[in-house]
Amino acid sequence: MAAVLGLAAGVLGTSAPDKATAAPGALARLEPLSVTFVARSCEQYSQVMANKARNNLQESLRDLGPDSNYDRSETVSAQKEAAGTPLPPCKPLPGWTFSTGTGLTAKTPASLQLSTATGVIRQNITTTAGSIPELDAQGMPTGRTLEGAVTVPLTPAEIKVAATGWLVVQGGTPSQPLNGMQEQYGFAALRCAQDAINGDNVEYVSFPADARHVFCYYYAVTPPPSAGTITVVKEVAPDSPGQGTFRFDGNISYADTNGDGVNDFLLTASAGKSSSMTFVRGETRPGDAPWQFQEIVTPGSGWLPPTTPACTIVNANGGAGTSAVSVDSTGKASVVLAAGDNVTCTYTNRRTSGTALLEKETIGGTGTFAISLGTPPGVPPTNTTPVTTVRDGVPITVAQAPAGITPGTYTATEVKPAPDGTGTWQLTGANCNGTDVPITETATTWSAAYDVAAAGPVKCLLTNTFTPGGAIYVEKVSQGGTGTFGYAVTPHSRVRKAGPDDSTYHGSASTTAEGTPADAVRPDGTPGPLADKLVVGDEVRYTIQEFLPPTSDAGYWKVTSVDCGGAETSPLDAAAATVQIRLTAAQPRPTCRFTNTYQPSATLEVVKTTSGDTGLRPAAAQLEATCATGQSGRLTVPVGDTSATTGQYILPDPITCTIAETASGAAAGVDVATSATLTTGPADPGSPYRLGESFTVRPGQNVRIAIDNVLKRTPPDGGETPPPTAPPGEPPPGTPPPAPAPGGSHAVPAHPAPPDRSAHATTAHTGADGVHVLVLLSLVFLALGTGTLLLVRRPRA
Repeated sequence: MAAVLGLAAGVLGTSAPDKATAAPGALARLEPLSVTFVARSCEQYSQVMANKARNNLQESLRDLGPDSNYDRSETVSAQKEAAGTPLPPCKPLPGWTFSTGTGLTAKTPASLQLSTATGVIRQNITTTAGSIPELDAQGMPTGRTLEGAVTVPLTPAEIKVAATGWLVVQGGTPSQPLNGMQEQYGFAALRCAQDAINGDNVEYVSFPADARHVFCYYYAVTPPPSAGTITVVKEVAPDSPGQGTFRFDGNISYADTNGDGVNDFLLTASAGKSSSMTFVRGETRPGDAPWQFQEIVTPGSGWLPPTTPACTIVNANGGAGTSAVSVDSTGKASVVLAAGDNVTCTYTNRRTSGTALLEKETIGGTGTFAISLGTPPGVPPTNTTPVTTVRDGVPITVAQAPAGITPGTYTATEVKPAPDGTGTWQLTGANCNGTDVPITETATTWSAAYDVAAAGPVKCLLTNTFTPGGAIYVEKVSQGGTGTFGYAVTPHSRVRKAGPDDSTYHGSASTTAEGTPADAVRPDGTPGPLADKLVVGDEVRYTIQEFLPPTSDAGYWKVTSVDCGGAETSPLDAAAATVQIRLTAAQPRPTCRFTNTYQPSATLEVVKTTSGDTGLRPAAAQLEATCATGQSGRLTVPVGDTSATTGQYILPDPITCTIAETASGAAAGVDVATSATLTTGPADPGSPYRLGESFTVRPGQNVRIAIDNVLKRTPPDGGETPPPTAPPGEPPPGTPPPAPAPGGSHAVPAHPAPPDRSAHATTAHTGADGVHVLVLLSLVFLALGTGTLLLVRRPRA
């Protein structure tokens, strides 16, 4: 079992051993909110597991190794990290510092091309050289250890930010993103809590439902390559009308936009409006493959293959660089990148020629368009029929050009497509013979007129751009209280490829009255959908995650329902507080209402008192609890101790249990008188509890069951009872107990000391300084069906 949680855990169960997130209804042990920071160094980027999304937001200087082994909403765990990036070959990295903050800023050359935190809260969290206990989701030891790690409780400032979902963690510090060791280490990956999506140097930290502890794993590569940049520029020839989207294949990209198994990236350009993408990549060292990229022009795209790219190489000082660029006969460019160099390669494309007078292309989607062509006076009208584009960026003929076109004004008029819920079309370009033509708009049409000055070839292109119409609104209803809740919306493709938009959208909602819906707002406080201009259709899913305020002494929040109006494609995952939805033409802009209920804390504590006289009780005393959940647990009072307690545990749901005494530990010939009292709170005077009877712990109750054994040896022939035997290390009978030192604590300080357990009183168990020591308790739990024994020590505070 991953967690050892005391009697309450024994009866309620714990999370599965390979999960860091507690299952719905699992125990939320009120350990401090904490984060374990783990740092690792590897010799190769390929040894490091990638984050959930493989895209060009990734900030490593080379691509990473295996795909992520996490589910979409799964929380980072030590087990999954060890499986994905094993030790060895990677090694613990002690002395690595992390920072926390409230936001992030994009990478710049000054930040070593790494994202950094803003609103810094602290920047002194540093991994240790030794090993530390590995903790489970409740913050309890699993029995395993971690090297190159440190566990720290959140500060009050961090707790306040985490409650709204805005707490971030950064590797390094804002001024030293690689802790001043950039000559020795390079960034590979960072994964924290529920945010292990994009591979940048800043991650959000949030706590799943019922969790008190999460992990952040950082990976560095040593020795690191030095960095350079490669910029790919796309231009369109001035006489080529319209806009084109061009795909480049090659290892320079970390994304696979079309899911064909080959990494690629896209550039969209038009005449007079170039497009580019810059890649920060590692220098090419001996044995490294060069950085490669190649434009892919598919037949029938309406574009001629590009010219041989024109490349320039400049060093960091503006002079000539030492990188090498070669281009083969297929147009594939290979770059042997030198440290500090900036390589820029420009590709130029030209439209294919043809006899069409008027063509239509679409960007961002395909559709059907009704277009008419008005001709000059005396010129017969040109008949047209609606045309349908079939490929993004590939023109289709609307009207053929007659031989020897007559001079005059030709006017193309397009009927605006009727909205269908998926998005909107806009005529964004009209170009004739390389010249942009003004567009006139009415309520129902767009028009563009072109004057043909002399007979000759004329070619016009109308370009329509599609804007996705999807959006996701979030609404919050709280029952039993009010609060602030954070949200994240993440798009992801149904297949392994880069999504249409790799961004994660964030927002928050604050309720002010029970049962009254509150709209979630964007990070800047503006109203509206948390995510807008989203792709509508079956190819993309959207995961909405809620960040709950952490459990407190008073109680906790639980997600009771999510209603997205039928847009859901999966049921609510209550443990992760996530739901997955799909946007359709019939429902492109759904509102997801999250309803949460505040659950006042219920606690359960079992206290056992008995004799510490080893003559009367030479064996351990044991209680066994059995609950309706089908699990059981044992509480043991070791020989010589007078009491043991489970301490108070938070219970998330009502639970019914029974308690039986399986062993009193009494010697032969010793009578045992057992009594038990059950109280449900400070104002409850208590009622007798009969061992073996069932009891139910309900929300808001603080149930304490005190079980008391009085042991007495039956005098032989009616004689006097022999004096008791003192427990090992205690003063002999009759010695008065020393007064407690200031600040001392009793074994069960919230309750009066137990009465004498034998015919004669014994002294209290004290330490050498006379201060009453905390009870050392030994709890052994047996999870039914597994045969697994669990052990924990839990002194009552």
